[in-house]
Amino acid sequence: MNVAILAIGNEVLSGKTINTNSAFIAKQIEQLGGKVTHQQVVPDNEDEIVRGLQTAYEYAEMVITIGGLGPTVDDLSRDGVARYFKTELVFDEGIYEGICDYFKRSKKNIPFNNQRQAFRFKEGLVLPNHNGTAPGLFLSQDNQSVFLLPGPPAELELMFLESVKPYLVEKIGERKISKSYRLCGIGESYAEEMILHLYDRYPHLNIAPYCAPDKVDYIVSTMDGYESELENFDQEFKELMKDYYIGNQETDLAEVIVTLLQEKRLKIATAESSTGGLLSSALVNVSGASSVFLEGVVTYSYESKLNRLNIDKKRLMEFGAVSEEIASDMAVNLAKLTGADITIGITEIAGPNGGSETKPVGLVYIAIYVCGQIHLKSYIFNGNREKIRQRTVAEGLYWLHYYIKAL
Repeated sequence: MNVAILAIGNEVLSGKTINTNSAFIAKQIEQLGGKVTHQQVVPDNEDEIVRGLQTAYEYAEMVITIGGLGPTVDDLSRDGVARYFKTELVFDEGIYEGICDYFKRSKKNIPFNNQRQAFRFKEGLVLPNHNGTAPGLFLSQDNQSVFLLPGPPAELELMFLESVKPYLVEKIGERKISKSYRLCGIGESYAEEMILHLYDRYPHLNIAPYCAPDKVDYIVSTMDGYESELENFDQEFKELMKDYYIGNQETDLAEVIVTLLQEKRLKIATAESSTGGLLSSALVNVSGASSVFLEGVVTYSYESKLNRLNIDKKRLMEFGAVSEEIASDMAVNLAKLTGADITIGITEIAGPNGGSETKPVGLVYIAIYVCGQIHLKSYIFNGNREKIRQRTVAEGLYWLHYYIKAL
């Protein structure tokens, strides 16, 4: 089944609101075995909504609209769809009673303009909204169907799962199956090079990479008749990527690290410079991290490295704060001060100033102390200050996971 997505709203068109709804819907449809063939954003204008529908039905037999179901005068999705399908909008007392009950539960007065949300198509179905006031709508005529969903993500996602997904499952028929993989510590081009031969070996699988600065995700899908092919791919992919694979696309690397530390009964502490506590924040954001995380210090200045980590002043002057020697001292001294089994020391030049010919902006040193052994990593990252800091944290987490897993 081909599906088009039509997002409606001036705030989406102007970029004031990020359209995460279309991504959610597209992902769900692809996982079910359908195909999103068109996406479009139109303003809060009835003529534009009609034109958007005309275009959408050139690509698909089903359209899902997003937004424009609120109580204000610029919420015109119902009007635009009714005009396109040449049908009437009628006031529904049952819908309005549900809206009134919603406000009564919140102990709020019922605004008069919420009556607009009680209009439905003369034909078609009403979709319940368990997270808000605007019900969704469904209409089908002459081999063209449309779902109207509200804009707030919490309302849209629940309504999609409860009302739209069952309809799609029935229409699509053949079940789509998939597996997802999350890789850390490797870039997209290197990962693709390692698995390039798998594309030919498994011709019935759709292998789709999705990259971000700190990870590469793969979603691999097929129809259920090729389940054994997917299982064979799964085993081969995991073996090829054993140094980088951390779980499925929902896996959080910091959570995996905390779990490993708990299982191995190990304690960790962190010492950061320009990353400013981003790495320790990622760890303590994990529920239960208090059982393994001892301490995180941000030793940004020379003085703090001397006073908080007992770095030798002569070494600091000789090698400079951004050096493998000082990164190593940060990790080793932190282990002595805290008694942690695992420590990490990070020092870098995040820019945009402070670089030199021998130590350019983007230079990073990461030292990881693991039960008496020290491991050193160095990088030169490109990008602005924020990107360099994020890349540094991503690499720090990756190597923590790598060495802890190996214990």
